[in-house]
Amino acid sequence: MLEKARVSFFLASRSMTRGNKGITIFTIFVLTLIFIQLVLFSSMLAGVTLKFNELMVNFQTGNVVVEPKEEERYIEDVSALQKKIESLPQVVGTSARLKMTGNFRYKEKEIGATVYGIDPADEIFVTGLEDAIISGEFLSRPDKGEVILGREVSGGFGALMESRSLGGVEVGDTVELTIGGVTREFRVKGIYTTRYFMADASAYLTRADLEEMLGIEGRDLAQEIAVKTADGTPEDDTRTALLSLGISENIRTWHEFAGLLRLIESTLGLVRNIMNAIGLLIAFVIIFVVIYVNIVNKKRQIGVQKAIGIEQNVIVTSFVLQAMLYAGAGVILGYLFMRFGLVPYTVSHPVEIPLGDMSLKLDNAEALNRAVLLFLSSVVGSVIPAYKLAQKDLLDLIWGK
Repeated sequence: MLEKARVSFFLASRSMTRGNKGITIFTIFVLTLIFIQLVLFSSMLAGVTLKFNELMVNFQTGNVVVEPKEEERYIEDVSALQKKIESLPQVVGTSARLKMTGNFRYKEKEIGATVYGIDPADEIFVTGLEDAIISGEFLSRPDKGEVILGREVSGGFGALMESRSLGGVEVGDTVELTIGGVTREFRVKGIYTTRYFMADASAYLTRADLEEMLGIEGRDLAQEIAVKTADGTPEDDTRTALLSLGISENIRTWHEFAGLLRLIESTLGLVRNIMNAIGLLIAFVIIFVVIYVNIVNKKRQIGVQKAIGIEQNVIVTSFVLQAMLYAGAGVILGYLFMRFGLVPYTVSHPVEIPLGDMSLKLDNAEALNRAVLLFLSSVVGSVIPAYKLAQKDLLDLIWGK
């Protein structure tokens, strides 16, 4: 068995070293491009998914969200609960929020939006909304009768759903807000964009203003507490730590709010699989053609090999090894290009996409998976022509028929 393998490897290496160098280089080059294509889409998908996750954590939920107990509308004694949560060493900050659905009206336009009542001094430790302001200013704690709007509410500033917005509200304009039958006028203090549609379709007031509209002034209530933790802290560990403090409210990690993101990821994953299938089919065809042409040009040589007693399966294996060497060289070159070339380049020069700056994220497990698929495609593409020709009659091979 070992001897047959050695003979197969010898035949494969001789064929490659004595064969047409141009065809060998071209084949390896094309297989390198195919491997890069297989890995590139996965790296892009991983980069986009990471960007989505960052936007949700940094501009909407924080890492963990504490919500009221079942069948209760508000969290009570919020200030004391915030201090208890902030006693954990991994917690960077907390923001107690009121959260309602309201209708904004400006001139003839009216739209619904999610409205948050926040303490601006706390919110800046949890989300990056202050840095997302593109016109005007962020809220401050003493503000009364002022609001900041996401661009999907205000309109303008490249809003994705311009036709459903207020049509171009600007800083300093006055809008009407109606919540639960109570209507008040607010001056627009700022407009923000996070490039995350769900965050940009919201508006923020001070908590005092929203308490006044809901008729709950001075009762220290909130509908959620967003918790920001130090980078690298597992959310499940934070949840366990919060439970150990005796917190009986519902505690959810940001992953539980990412249903829409998982749907987008699933859709992109389907596209990735289709692209991978096309790439593997191209690899199969290229290997098939290269091995077939190689075999046709070596009919007499194969006939002689059979005549001197080399078994058919040894000859077939030699061509399979040849294809695997092509694929191996393509995988190694492609991986080195991605790991030490393209991925570091996108880290230092991020790609501008509608969600913001994005870098490729190379997953070694995904790369290994694609390498195995490319090897399998190469094996199948080489076995078929090699097996068919090796079955031919000895004299036909020697005569080159």
